[in-house]
Amino acid sequence: MCVNTVGVDLNTGSPHLLSYVSGIGPATAKNIVSYRKDNGPFSSRKKLLDVPRLGKKAYEQAAGFLRINGGENELDSTAVHPERYALVERMAKDMGCTVKDLIRNEERVNSIKLENYVGEDVGLPTLKDIAEELKKPGRDPRESVKEFAFSDQISTIEDLKEGMELPGIVTNLTAFGAFVDIGIKQNGLIHISNMSNRYIRSASEVLKLHQIVTVQVIGVDLKRQRIQLKLIK
Repeated sequence: MCVNTVGVDLNTGSPHLLSYVSGIGPATAKNIVSYRKDNGPFSSRKKLLDVPRLGKKAYEQAAGFLRINGGENELDSTAVHPERYALVERMAKDMGCTVKDLIRNEERVNSIKLENYVGEDVGLPTLKDIAEELKKPGRDPRESVKEFAFSDQISTIEDLKEGMELPGIVTNLTAFGAFVDIGIKQNGLIHISNMSNRYIRSASEVLKLHQIVTVQVIGVDLKRQRIQLKLIK
C-alpha cells in the first residue's frame, strides 16, 4: 500500500487511511483518532504507546510510517524509525551539529562516513536508507509527491456534492475504469471515458494501482450507493 511508502500524518489521518498502515487495523485506527480527539494532537510517536490496545509490536511496525510535523522530535516527521533515533543523534554529535541541522541538508549528510556506524544490528544498506531519508524526508521512491491525506470535508457519501475535487488512492483497475478510495466507505468509479481526452482501451494505460490521484465528483447515486468520478490529475 502506498501509505507505507509516502507516510501518513498522525494528527490529520482519518481512521480509514490509518487502517492501511502496517501494524494498524480498523479497530486500532479508530482508537488512535479517539485518543487524538480526547487528548489533542500527538506531540511524539512515543505517545502512540498510550493508545488503548496499541502494543509494542504494533508500534514497532507502524511508527516509521506515521509522521508528526512540528512535534517534540524532528525525526518524527521523517521515515526514520524511532529505534534508529539514537544512531542519528550520534551522527549529528560526531558532525558537531544538531539533528535538525542534518535534516534536508544534503551536503552535510553526504559528508557523514556511514561505514563508521556499521554494527551487528545495522548494515550499510540501512545506513544509506537513513541518509537518503535525512536528505529528503517523506520522499516517494517512485516519484516526488507530498504527504497524502484524504479530504477532511467528507466522512460519508451524503457529504459528497457534484463538482467537488478530492484526493484519492486507486484501489482497483479494470478494462472499463478504475475504483478510487476517497476516504469514505464507498469507492468511487472513474470510467475510462472520464480519464483522458484521448481514446484509451484500458484504465491501466493512464493509472497504476495504489496511485495517488485528484478526482472530481460528477455523480452521486445515494440509493444505489454509487459514486462517479472524473480524473483531474
